[in-house]
Amino acid sequence: MKWKDTSSNNKSFDNLFDRLDRLEATTTDKSNGMQSLSESAESEFCFGLTEEQFSKLTPMEQFILRFNWQGREIRPYYKDEVLRVHNITSDKYDRRTLEGDESIYLPQPNKRFAPTLYKYRVAGVFGLDWQTLQDKIARGEMKDRIADGYSH
Repeated sequence: MKWKDTSSNNKSFDNLFDRLDRLEATTTDKSNGMQSLSESAESEFCFGLTEEQFSKLTPMEQFILRFNWQGREIRPYYKDEVLRVHNITSDKYDRRTLEGDESIYLPQPNKRFAPTLYKYRVAGVFGLDWQTLQDKIARGEMKDRIADGYSH
């Protein structure tokens, strides 16, 4: 199996932090007197859709859109942060993730990254979207596990 190298430099990491900070600052409730989202930030916050398009999706479609967006936009940075915090290699991260090893999770609370489910981590290791991950689980090519590594 060939592992993807997702290492990045500090500049791209800083760009993600700036982007997350902007989103966090502009998404607070309008009733709190905070500024509303700009049109571009609103689209970004809705995972590539306008707020109206996003609201028309079913809850499952919204979940899948979020899952796929996080896989593309956030997981590579999350992995880089785990590699940095735990001083491990990409291959070691991938192996331990697939084993369900909780010791490599980021310490919480973490200002930049919330804890994630095992499926998110596995999808990140293999670069899979939601549907492809579900297909592999359904065909028995991959186990569906909870975070502590046990099958359910």
